[in-house]
Amino acid sequence: MRVRLPLPAPTKMPREIGAFLFYQSFKPAKLYPMKTVYLIRHGKAENPTGVFYPPETPLSQQGVHQAQAIAQDILKANCHPIRIVCSPYLRTRETAEIIAQTLNNNALETDEHLIEWQVGGWFGKPLNAFRTAAGYDQEPFHLQLTDVEPFEKMSTRIIATIQDTLSKIPENSCAIIVSHREPMVSAILALQRKPNWEDIPKLDFLPGSGWRLDFKGTELISAIKAFDRSNVT
Repeated sequence: MRVRLPLPAPTKMPREIGAFLFYQSFKPAKLYPMKTVYLIRHGKAENPTGVFYPPETPLSQQGVHQAQAIAQDILKANCHPIRIVCSPYLRTRETAEIIAQTLNNNALETDEHLIEWQVGGWFGKPLNAFRTAAGYDQEPFHLQLTDVEPFEKMSTRIIATIQDTLSKIPENSCAIIVSHREPMVSAILALQRKPNWEDIPKLDFLPGSGWRLDFKGTELISAIKAFDRSNVT
C-alpha cells in the first residue's frame, strides 16, 4: 500500500527575478570556496496508464522508497542543506518532504519556476505518443512540436532558481532543488553552454536520481551525476 505523508504548507518564493555529459574546468576544486546545489528528480510517480502525468500525480510506493534512499545518500555526502526548494507539483513535494524529514530540515519552499515542462494539451495523454510526436525516437534529436514550452525558456526559469539559491547560501554549503527531468536537464545543458538541445533525451537523469553542481560564485565549475536510486523498489 502506498505511503502517504503529511505535507506541511510550504513557504512561497517570489517569482522574480552518468554522467553521460560531464563538464569540469581544470581548476582544482579545493583551492577556493564553493557552493553546491543538488538537483534531484522526484521518485517514480503513480502512473499505471502511462500518461504524461499532471500536477496532482503522487509518488508510487517505489517512488517513496527511492526518495528515502536519496535522502540517505545526501546525508552520506555530508550535505546539510541551507535550503530545500521544490516544484509545487505533488510528486516533487512528496519527494522533497521525505528528504526534509530525513534531514530534520523544516525549511521547505516551493517555487513555480521549478514546475514540469509545459506541454499544453499533452498532459494526461499517452507518454509514448508524446515522445514520438516530439521526436524523441529520432537521432539526432530535434524537437518536432511547436505548441510546447521551448527548452531555452524552460532552462532559463530553472537557472533563475539556481542563481537565487546561490545568492542565499554561504560559501562551502549546499542546497537541494527537487524538480522534473526535462527542466533540470535543459538547465544543466545551458549551464554547460551546450544549448543545442540534441542531448536532451540522452542525459542520464532517471526518477530517484540526482546531479551535483559545484559553483565558484555563479560560475559552474563541475556537473556530475551524484546519486542514482532508480533501481530501488
